Amino acid sequence: MATIPESSSHGLKPVVVGVSRSEASRAGVAWAAQEAAMRHLPLRLVHALEWPPGAEPHPHVAHPQRTWSAHFRAGGEMELREAADLVRERHPNLKVDARTADGPRARVLVQQGMEAALLVVGAKPLNVVEQLFVVSPLGVTLTAHAGCPVALVRPPQPASDNRQLVVVGVDGSANSREAMAFAFEEAALSGARLRVVAVRHVHPGRPVGGEGEDVENQSRAELSEATAGWREKYPEVEIEYRVKYGHPARALAHTAAHAQCLVVGSRGLGGFRGMLVGSVSHVLLHQATCPLIVVPPRGGPATY
Repeated sequence: MATIPESSSHGLKPVVVGVSRSEASRAGVAWAAQEAAMRHLPLRLVHALEWPPGAEPHPHVAHPQRTWSAHFRAGGEMELREAADLVRERHPNLKVDARTADGPRARVLVQQGMEAALLVVGAKPLNVVEQLFVVSPLGVTLTAHAGCPVALVRPPQPASDNRQLVVVGVDGSANSREAMAFAFEEAALSGARLRVVAVRHVHPGRPVGGEGEDVENQSRAELSEATAGWREKYPEVEIEYRVKYGHPARALAHTAAHAQCLVVGSRGLGGFRGMLVGSVSHVLLHQATCPLIVVPPRGGPATY
């Protein structure tokens, strides 16, 4: 692993962001830098050197293989320098270090996530067809193995009145409580409103009449109970409750379409009666248009 200009982190876990030469990566870097500055954490820029089959990262042979390897490594370090310059222009007081690491991107970032407060990756926007058929192995791998909250950031959307809004999906499980903790902290640090959302999977169709009112009232009572302790810890956070119906991922993506971010747990357990969760976070990797933050269970393993 090569490292280029590094600043002391004073023992704080960094915000780690993957760097590559793409618009999505630049969006991820900008978002990660803002998050690190807001949380008073150092920022670590990481570029994975994915060597082609048969290539030797440290060849013990003469030209031309040694020359090619040197150029390949230099290209990665150039991308890091450009990202670091961008960060320092916007956040001159932010502690930044940049490093390359040999290996597949997923493995490198999982390893970096083991010592991170937050792991950030940029992702290109998907059209409707891609949402249905494109698999996101990187996103799935990171949210399953990183061992820290993972943020997936797409290039910025048009300005919206809802930018000062954090949305969190809640299902009553222990994992969703970890997501709630992160969402309250995010809202408090950024001065955003917090929208707490429960999604009921009702079949067939949405309940009507008295039954619908009972479901709505019970869901709101459960949401209020789930946030009770956090309201006391963060009294400055303005909270609103929403009960949605249908598929959880689609409902959450819709209600957070123009939000500052959407926060979910990595493995919901369906704690609220009638709520369907399953692999909601994996579906949201494709469907969420705002930054998506997936929070793992506390003390979960980080293996790859």
